[in-house]
Amino acid sequence: MRRKEDNSVSLAPFIHTEKNAPYIYLTMIAAMVPCAIYGAFYYGLRAIILILFCMLTFTLSDMLFTRLAGRGGKGDYFDLSSASSGLMLALILPPDTSLVTALAAVLFGSIVTKQIFGGPGSNLVNPAAAGRLFVSLVMPSSVKGYAEGGTEGWFILRTLIFGSKSGEFHDYTNCTFPELITGNFPGSIGAACATCILLGGFFLVMRGSVRMYAPIAYLVTLTVFFPISNVLEKGKGFGYEGYVAFMLASGVVFVAVYMLGDLTTMPSRFSAGFFAGMVCALLTLVLRAFVRPDTALLAPVLSVNFMSFVLDFLTKTMTRKNLRSREVDVR
Repeated sequence: MRRKEDNSVSLAPFIHTEKNAPYIYLTMIAAMVPCAIYGAFYYGLRAIILILFCMLTFTLSDMLFTRLAGRGGKGDYFDLSSASSGLMLALILPPDTSLVTALAAVLFGSIVTKQIFGGPGSNLVNPAAAGRLFVSLVMPSSVKGYAEGGTEGWFILRTLIFGSKSGEFHDYTNCTFPELITGNFPGSIGAACATCILLGGFFLVMRGSVRMYAPIAYLVTLTVFFPISNVLEKGKGFGYEGYVAFMLASGVVFVAVYMLGDLTTMPSRFSAGFFAGMVCALLTLVLRAFVRPDTALLAPVLSVNFMSFVLDFLTKTMTRKNLRSREVDVR
């Protein structure tokens, strides 16, 4: 982030958009509201607690760290970036995740991937994706609580503080199409309902708060190369068996809409964004055959986040060279 002379907050220098930070993060939160409502309806009180807990602790962590670092002044966090990251993190957690695990994910996302690099707008990777991947790798048994939805979910709070229900990611390949499109199966709190995610994505496009280069390239590449991924995964036949279930229920739609369209951590130029989306998709298709679904989904996102600055720089340099070359030719 940088502060203008009139004390208003603007995005970091490498983000090229006329939208200011508060507007972008507010629209992002609004776009995720349908997913949050779905999670609250399907998983009940526990999901509501996790969502509010992640948003609150992420905000408090950012505020505390910026004071300790002596960076910025009063009002720096009214840009809502902390609440946005906290909400996104909660939506990609299993509903039976304990508050201790959620706090570990929040602190990693807030301090390690965001504040150390200068705060909002300066983070190299998506804080929510980084925090979620951190607990998946360091505390794998604590993020296996994929509970069923229903009335019982409103009352199961006994393991909320320290322990989570053990289980595995639901086999969504056996779900019917209505179940897939509505998210009527055990999954992450808000990343399972494709209808809600697409509704949020449409809102972001209408408000101009998302770049579509990487998301489109990501989804197209997943579609084209999915048969190869089937061969890699347990020697399945070359074809599109399980394609619809994978696209609607694995969380790839959530990644495409809310992570790969991000104005902060993804390339700002068309060619760079398109390439980043392709790379993310190919990595996802390869990894899904060898690692857990959540790791296969989020590790590629962080990989292309790290590549974003380099891709933007290279494409900008190539564009300038082409312009100079044409100028010479004209002369």
